[in-house]
Amino acid sequence: MPDLPRFSPPAVPQGWDKVARPGPGTLWTAVEPLDLDRPDRFRANLVLTCDDLGGLTFRDWQVASDEVLPRMLRDYLVVDLERLEVDGRPGGRRLAHHVDASARALTLEQWFVADAGRGWTLTATVETWDYDALADELAEVAAAWRPLTGDPAPVPVGGGA
Repeated sequence: MPDLPRFSPPAVPQGWDKVARPGPGTLWTAVEPLDLDRPDRFRANLVLTCDDLGGLTFRDWQVASDEVLPRMLRDYLVVDLERLEVDGRPGGRRLAHHVDASARALTLEQWFVADAGRGWTLTATVETWDYDALADELAEVAAAWRPLTGDPAPVPVGGGA
């Protein structure tokens, strides 16, 4: 993937670890701290991705997402899907349920926006019974995040909040 445009890295929840550019198309991942009393517990996470839309419209990009997510995620079920504008750009929010390989019920919340031929997605994944405790904080993170145009170099991301 070519150099990615700048982005406004939102603060992550207090104590979470943030890693810059953990993989292709992924700008950063943040995970909640490890619970030493329950080391096998699912760690809630945030992932920010940016993809070249390859000429797709916002609508076509999201239709493709709606088609691929049920194939990628076991027992995938959309709970809520809404269209939003982010700084005048087409965007939206998706809330869904799925199950991981360990049969844990997970809630996925995504905020997505198209800008200058790129599709940006901020995805939060948490164990379903932890969602209520984290939902407001995750929504604040999403509300503070904005893709930026201009300089093709990513903004450096430090550790923790």
